[in-house]
Amino acid sequence: MIRPGRLQQVSTNQVQPNGRARIPAEIPLVGRDDAGPTEFEVLADPSGTRFESDEPIDPPRPSWWKRHRKWLSLAVILALFLAVGLYFGLPYIREALNTVSTDDAFVEGHVTYVSPRVEGVVTEVFVDQTNRVEPGTVLLRLDRAPFELDVAAKQAALREARAELVQARTMVQARIAGARASYYKRQTAQEELRRQIAALHAQVADLKSAQSSYDLAKIDQRRIENLVRRGSATQAELDDRNNRLKVAEENVTAAQAAIQEARAALGLVRNETNPLEIPTDLETRQSSVQAVVSDIVASLSQVGIRIDPNDAAQSRSFREFLKPNGDVSPGEGLEPVIAKAPAVQVAKAAVQQAETALDDAELKLSYTEIRSEVAGFVQDRSVHPGDHVAPGRTLLSIRPEHVWITANFKETQLDELAIGQPVDLEVDAYPHTVFHGRIAGFRPGTGLSESLLPPENATGNYVKVTQRLGVRIELTQPNPPETPLFVGLSVVPRVRYKERPTGPGAGRRLHSITMRAPPDLARGPASRSTREKLNATGEQP
Repeated sequence: MIRPGRLQQVSTNQVQPNGRARIPAEIPLVGRDDAGPTEFEVLADPSGTRFESDEPIDPPRPSWWKRHRKWLSLAVILALFLAVGLYFGLPYIREALNTVSTDDAFVEGHVTYVSPRVEGVVTEVFVDQTNRVEPGTVLLRLDRAPFELDVAAKQAALREARAELVQARTMVQARIAGARASYYKRQTAQEELRRQIAALHAQVADLKSAQSSYDLAKIDQRRIENLVRRGSATQAELDDRNNRLKVAEENVTAAQAAIQEARAALGLVRNETNPLEIPTDLETRQSSVQAVVSDIVASLSQVGIRIDPNDAAQSRSFREFLKPNGDVSPGEGLEPVIAKAPAVQVAKAAVQQAETALDDAELKLSYTEIRSEVAGFVQDRSVHPGDHVAPGRTLLSIRPEHVWITANFKETQLDELAIGQPVDLEVDAYPHTVFHGRIAGFRPGTGLSESLLPPENATGNYVKVTQRLGVRIELTQPNPPETPLFVGLSVVPRVRYKERPTGPGAGRRLHSITMRAPPDLARGPASRSTREKLNATGEQP
């Protein structure tokens, strides 16, 4: 149906590519309302023969995929990014929830400073910077000549002291032998004393016999004298009886004199009334016996034996000692006495002093070779051949292989930490290697409290600053040679605080009083000799 109005033919050059006619602006259209939208347009085919229809022709509707293609692509991209993020980020999230970490951590280690123990001139240096050394490695050597001369002098002094000890022992043995000889003299004197006492008894018996003979001669003389008065005997018989009486009287006088002489020989006073009166302790107090005993006392006192001649028990004990059978075996009985003699003690002390001096000289000679006490790497060498060095001067330093990590955690992180917790260590120098360790202890104070000038929080305005406490982390495995941890390297420790602590002091924050062997115990010659002496005496290092 064609609405009324002027019909306009659309030329072919006014046809658009989509088949619609391009209508010039100056040509008015039938039924066009300039104030509103166009209700219909005149359409034309390419040949210009078609006119506007009553209803417009709509283009074909696109598919659902085409209509939502942009949003689906965006959703796929977001899902892909989310999957990748979960795949790579989930371990980090899990690690962040199960670990405590800090980037304020560094590798630390001890430094062994090597100094000489004796003064001398350096002749050889065997190591240089960065060289690795083992315990006992010779680092440098000093001139040995002065110390060898000192050792030779000490050896001569030791030989002299040992000779003096032998001489002192010989002197003591001679003194003991002299005491034994005096003991035999004492025995001889006592035997002679007993013989004299026996002779005194015999002389007393002789006196009694002479007295009897005198009494008989006196009776016989009186009888003959009476007979002569009566004329029954001759004068010659009377003279004979008088002579016999005189002889008997002289015999009595001689016997009495002999008795007093015997008493005098025994050291007894004159006693005509009771010539046999003899003290019971005469055998010990007689002058000749006392002289011999004095010799024994003098000889034994020189070997350190004090004896009281008046002490009967002590005298008996030393009498047993001085007897030849007092020795259990040759020299065995005398050896304790000889060892305790003052002269021998002095000589032994001189020998020990000489031995100590020789040991000191040999020790100083050994100090001419300066050896390493620890395993590590040489650094800061400052000694050269020809240098004159003295004790106290640092020649070089050695960094031991044993290292640990000091991690400065914030005080707000310490609540989750305890000794024995496992730690994963990431070192900036080795980004592809993870080291493993455990918390070994906590520093007694924060870094600020141990600084050179600690703050005075009680004065002025106070601003709270989160403090950091040093936590010592030890490696659970030796320092690997492929990826060695050098002192000062930066470390990021991650403490797995939810896992069970292990090892000494596990679960605590302070160690017990029990000491444990240090991990960097020296293994050099000095430490070995010290341990050998401690083991010999039964002491613990």
